[in-house]
Amino acid sequence: MNQAASAALAGEAAPHRAAGEVVLAVEGLRTEFRTPAGVIRAVDGVSYSVRRGETLCVVGESGCGKSVTALSILRLITSPPGRIAGGRILFEGRDLLALSEAEMERVRGNAISMIFQEPMTSLNPLYPVGRQVAEAIALHQGLSWRDAMAKAVGMLRRVAIPDAERSAAAYPHQLSGGMRQRVMIAMALSCNPKVLIADEPTTALDVTIQAQILELIREQQERLGMAVILITHDMGVVAENADRVIVMYAGRKVEEGSVEALFTRPAHPYTRGLLGSIPHLDDAARGGAGPRRARLAEIKGLVPSLLRLPPGCSFAPRCALADARCREAAPTIARHGDGHAVACWNAGHLAPGAAA
Repeated sequence: MNQAASAALAGEAAPHRAAGEVVLAVEGLRTEFRTPAGVIRAVDGVSYSVRRGETLCVVGESGCGKSVTALSILRLITSPPGRIAGGRILFEGRDLLALSEAEMERVRGNAISMIFQEPMTSLNPLYPVGRQVAEAIALHQGLSWRDAMAKAVGMLRRVAIPDAERSAAAYPHQLSGGMRQRVMIAMALSCNPKVLIADEPTTALDVTIQAQILELIREQQERLGMAVILITHDMGVVAENADRVIVMYAGRKVEEGSVEALFTRPAHPYTRGLLGSIPHLDDAARGGAGPRRARLAEIKGLVPSLLRLPPGCSFAPRCALADARCREAAPTIARHGDGHAVACWNAGHLAPGAAA
């Protein structure tokens, strides 16, 4: 674990950024996919909001619904087989699910932008990267192609791509993974969005490039005052960047709270498992490499299939605290202290601490 995560586990939260009014609110979102084997409820009644200038981190294991929720916000779910089956997505008071596709196109990539998980599959391999950035600018800001290209080069320069004029003429395969990710950030920020969704923006990047990418997003957030939804599985990234955190499991939200509350007073057994499964610098220093070295905790069992979710709490088969009620009825989200909410029947039985 990096120093930021260790500090958060010791009770030192990431620096808090003053947040403004709610700019985006997801209410009871349900997204499902129809398959020959049955209906997969990838997002099942998820609700959360993000304020202007705030960083909201969404965490959880692969397949828990983090990315599907983000794609649903932008109405990028391929239909068929997918569809948004219910809920509301309010952006500045307007329900995005009620907009026509033409109205949605004016929001997508303009007021709400997204950095996708893998830039090599998101960028078109047939066109230079500068042209791809310029297309978004020309579409949403009505500039001439010449002015759009000039602004695209300026955006590449702003995200610290060296020799921006030359790089603008390069094709995606001619750039490194870090440079392609910077191109995606330049594209996402080119229209000064009010909300930026970053879906695992540092996947497959080394730690130095990861730090640079996250710092770049923070700098642009402060410059524009935008809200950021950061999707990640890296709890160190959460500790260093989040104001608030949403924990998802099997398509549902199981815990929500400030980054400080989540790291110091986790209220759901799954959250405690996530935190207990990451190494601590202090433990490593004390334990050394010998037989006394502390073992990492593990979350036993497997994530359930969304086609065959168990009755009651989805986490019950993997939870040491599960009882008969947990296996019979799914818990609803309830307040667990100031600004902290959890979906667990036995949340009150968890002793304070970051690891189970």
